[in-house]
Amino acid sequence: MRLLIIGSTGFIGTYLLRAALARQMEVVTLSRKGDCPNGAIKGYQWTLGQPIPMIAYVGVDCSILLAHDFEGEQGAQRTLDATVAITKQLHAAGVERQLFFSSYSSGKHASSVYGRTKYAIEDVIGKIPSVVIVRPGLVLGEGGLYGRIRKWARILPVIPLPDGGIGSVPVVEVETLCDLCLQLAIATSPPSEANLFEEHLRSLRQLVLDAASECNRRPWILPIPSHWLSYLLLGAAKLRIRLPINADNLAGFVSNQSATHTSTLHKF
Repeated sequence: MRLLIIGSTGFIGTYLLRAALARQMEVVTLSRKGDCPNGAIKGYQWTLGQPIPMIAYVGVDCSILLAHDFEGEQGAQRTLDATVAITKQLHAAGVERQLFFSSYSSGKHASSVYGRTKYAIEDVIGKIPSVVIVRPGLVLGEGGLYGRIRKWARILPVIPLPDGGIGSVPVVEVETLCDLCLQLAIATSPPSEANLFEEHLRSLRQLVLDAASECNRRPWILPIPSHWLSYLLLGAAKLRIRLPINADNLAGFVSNQSATHTSTLHKF
């Protein structure tokens, strides 16, 4: 089995590469730096907006697309255009399976730039027979959005949360996510969509408190109305103050409370 991991140096990509190599799979990687990780066959330099070099997908059985540009509306449009283009390119080249990493935030309920972009991409490439749409929840592990939240939960004595953190969050452990994705890569007849998050959602408040308790800390939760917090995050962004979340993350969290995705984790 030969995989092409597009966006291999990010949080999920790093774990996914490790899991694939542990399964004795051959892996080709695409990343901005073009480094070839230990164990991979080859690494190529690539960024969103460029076609994938032909040599990178020769003999590839499955591609896994993780790349996303987070630079506002321009980055969103770049991600949409590039994802559609390379998905069609790989399909025309005969790659039999493509896993596209979407999000729980994707759907008619989406209000964040990120969620709307993922939904727009799904709408186009979901019609391609070789594509499997993967919708993870918040990925728990050493990195990503949860990694940033956990870092601050372990430091701050007071943590402001939207509406006290009563909203629900779908979660999945990164190792579980990678294992299930590799199962999709080799499955004879995979589903066209896979909602990979735990069946029972967790409250944001409990998620933060659990992260803090790993260091024997019990921070005080400061409830802030969501719309107030949004203004604060927008102001922090203008002042270039680095925080674990931004206004778009918050918009996604709020709109996700009306999402209708159902976990398919139990089907694996």
